[in-house]
Parts: sequence; structure tokens; C-alpha cells
Amino acid sequence: MQEGDNALRSGDYTHAEESFVAARKEAEALDPHGKRLAETLSQLGQVNRELGRYPRAEALFQEALAIRERVYGPAYAETAASLTDLGELYRLQGLYAQSEALHQRAREIREKVYGADHSKTAESLNNIAVVYQDQRRFADAEPLLQRALAILEKQLGPEHSLTAITRDNLARIYQAQGQHARAMPLYQRTLTIHEKAFGPHHPIVARNLENLGDTYKAENQYSQAEVLFQRAVKIFRKSLGNDHVETAEAMSRLGQLYELQGLYSQAEPLFQQAIAIREKQNGAETPQVAGELKNLAGLYQSQNRLEQSEDLYKQALGIYEQAVGYDREAYATTLKSYAFLLRRKQRSGEAERLEERAKAVLKRLSLENQSRGKTAADIPPVP
Repeated sequence: MQEGDNALRSGDYTHAEESFVAARKEAEALDPHGKRLAETLSQLGQVNRELGRYPRAEALFQEALAIRERVYGPAYAETAASLTDLGELYRLQGLYAQSEALHQRAREIREKVYGADHSKTAESLNNIAVVYQDQRRFADAEPLLQRALAILEKQLGPEHSLTAITRDNLARIYQAQGQHARAMPLYQRTLTIHEKAFGPHHPIVARNLENLGDTYKAENQYSQAEVLFQRAVKIFRKSLGNDHVETAEAMSRLGQLYELQGLYSQAEPLFQQAIAIREKQNGAETPQVAGELKNLAGLYQSQNRLEQSEDLYKQALGIYEQAVGYDREAYATTLKSYAFLLRRKQRSGEAERLEERAKAVLKRLSLENQSRGKTAADIPPVP
């Protein structure tokens, strides 16, 4: 287990998996229905989650949860850890309602076991906030992150990795709202902490590089952004593999940067590779693929390859309209982009219908966000 933990920390997922598989065999012999087996299953689930093997990770997490609920009971810290594992897995798949419910349950357990001002409780607040953040519910997410950050700085210190991750999530909210000057120093500080803690070639560092690169891109500092995105792609390829979804994401960000600069021949193969990876890992009819198709459609539109662009927009919209749990803001953006193309092709009637549909989607999304409760945010401040 220690070998696997060290490998997991360094980003060597192949070695980590080998070690945890060996540990599982030992645990099954020593403690076939107890906490040692649950721990090995949990760690194996984390490796599979990092490698994008979501069905396998879910099976391992569910098995660990069942053992912990049986051994410890439904309201113990170990059970909360398994709920957290599953909650993060569901978030990564866009299953936000399931994810939030699990993270809320974990938070309630941790508050009861540890208290409201414990670092474990803060971790759950951070997790709930990220679920909100992924849905662009920034007004719900920000107070949770502020609360979690205050607890973690007090309990673990400002340089701890969990503190840094929470600070990074807060920066992402500022970034998404166009507050780049507030986001950049937070991103830079997090990157420095994680490079020191995990080394310069860890996937966590690559994610920090992407976030900082997005900020430079938003500030039109393209050369700085390019260096960061290229480094992120290289790290993901080496640590997670050429076919991992995070490699696809990094390629897509680099491709969008090239498109902004009119470097179309450099952007196109990156978008095409990202689509191929997403289709292989997520499935051809998933919102993740639709997002990549939209990127390539936009590139073709910029090159006046309007027929190819239209075909891709149609594919992307068809996927969104059949999918469950997709990002409706991304869907609305795709509608508006396709409408712009139709206007260029003198098809204004069709364009108007798409624009009206986009407006209706965004209006409904805004009303839903305004009506959501803030159960996890109603927490007293740190004394």
C-alpha cells in the first residue's frame, strides 16, 4: 500500500496499480471482509478514475463503500471517504445531482465526527463547491470555497496541497467571471506549491498549468499561454497516456489558442486528435465529443470551409439534444455559433430560430440557478 501511495503521489499510475493489486490480494487473504480490503479497493478505484476507466472505478468504489458501511456503519469517517470517492467520480461524468448528494452526505458525516471547522469538513465543502462550479453556479460555489479556504489555512497551513487546491478552485471562479487579475496570483501560487510537493511532471501540475494558461490567453499573452499548454500536453501524455481524456482536453486548449492566432494548420490536428480520444474514451454520442466537434466546426468556419463546419455543428447539436446531464450553456453557445454560420450562408430564417432557441435555453438556465437552494453555504464563519 505504501508503494502504491508513493507511486500515485508521483503520477506513476502503472506502478501504483500494480502495487494496489498486490495489496488487494494480501488483504483478501488477511482480512477478506474488513477495512484493509476496503482501503485497497478505494486506492485501486482512484487509479482507475485517474486513468479514465470510470465503470471499473465505480465498481471498486461501490465495493469499498459496501464494506465500510457494513464494518463501520453509515455515519463514520471511513464511510464518508467512500462517498467522497464516488461523488468525485460522478462529477467527472457530469452526473451532478448524484455527485452533490454524495458530497453533501459526506459533509454531514464529517461535521458530526470531526466538527464544523475540521480540514475534512473543509474538503467536503470544497467538493460541493466544485460540483456547483462545473454547473456555473458561482454564487453558490464561492462562499463555500471561501469558507473551506479559511479553515484549511488555519488547520493545515497556507502551503498545504489541499489548501492550494481549494485556492485554485477559487481562482477558477474569478477566471470564469472575467476577473483575471484576481485569478492569476492564486494560480501562480498553487503551481509553485504543487511543483514543490509533487514534482514538475505530475498531472496535478499539468492541471495548474492549464488554468494559468487560460488566464494568460484571456489577457492576450499568447506566447506565455502556449508554453504552459504545451507543457501540460507533454505531462499528460507521459503520465496518463496519449489516449487519456485529460490529454485530449490539453490538446483542445492548445488548439483553441492556435485558432485565435490564425494558426489553423496547427490547430486542426489537435482538434481531430481530441475528438478521436473522446470518442474512444467517452463514447461517440456524448457531450464531451459534442464539445470537441464544436471546436473543429468553429475552426472550419474561420477558414470559410462552411459545408464541413455545418456538418459538424449538426452532429454536435444532435448529440447534445439526445444526451442527459450536458452543459446547457455549451449547447446554447453551439446554437449561436451555428446560427452565425447560417447567416453567412444567407439563411437568416433558420438562424433566427436557432438564436431564439439559444435565448430560451439560457433564460431557463438562469431561472433555475436563481431558484437553487444554498444548503451547504449556510455555515457560520471561522472564529
